Amino acid sequence: MRYMLETRGLTKRFGRGAEAQTAVADVNLHLREGEVYGLLGPNGAGKSTTLKMICGMLRPSAGEIRFAGHPWCREDLYAIGSLIEEAPLYPNLTARENLRVRTTLLGLPESRIDEVLREVDLTGTGKKRTGRFSMGMKQRLGLALALLARPRLLVLDEPTNGLDPIGIEELRDQIRGFAAAGTTVLVSSHILSEVQQMADTVGIIYRGRLAYEDRLLPGEDLETLFMDVCRNGRTGASAGMGVHAA
Repeated sequence: MRYMLETRGLTKRFGRGAEAQTAVADVNLHLREGEVYGLLGPNGAGKSTTLKMICGMLRPSAGEIRFAGHPWCREDLYAIGSLIEEAPLYPNLTARENLRVRTTLLGLPESRIDEVLREVDLTGTGKKRTGRFSMGMKQRLGLALALLARPRLLVLDEPTNGLDPIGIEELRDQIRGFAAAGTTVLVSSHILSEVQQMADTVGIIYRGRLAYEDRLLPGEDLETLFMDVCRNGRTGASAGMGVHAA
């Protein structure tokens, strides 16, 4: 099977020699086109490091990343939208001006600015500078930046940070909508109940290794599964996905 995103033995070590520390070890992810993949794990498990390697922010120490059936290359970043940690905003610019900087860099039509502002419900911010935005508004604008180029893969790290319950529900519906329209979404979140409602597949990273990856079945208790993996070191995977247990 050809995946939209696949990693093979993905590994990241920091430092050299005897002082080197392994943050991610031999991680094999498999994301189907048009699905929502929930990447879970305790704090410090290696989730953000993995996402940063996929988005070109960190160079892998070993292993391979494959995108749309071919080895990942820098040009693939034009087809990958991401919101990792804090949104990359210019605080002295308005939301529209921040988006115009990106459309200019990518050679995109300015009509995309109004489209993505509507998608994230930020059309009414006017001349307000983003340095005065709430955390939730900054997250929305970060998502708008990630959506500008109509990415084939959308990578979101804790996208609900700063959102109120209504905003979280709206984001969940948006993410499902992106997948329904054909965009593959890789989302990392600590809110297991939200992941359960929107993910098709889940992967659980524990101590730098992928301890579990499988389709999320209707009615499956994700919280119980997560705690089972993290407390007992349980590993498992679906043979139908071609995934081997870590």
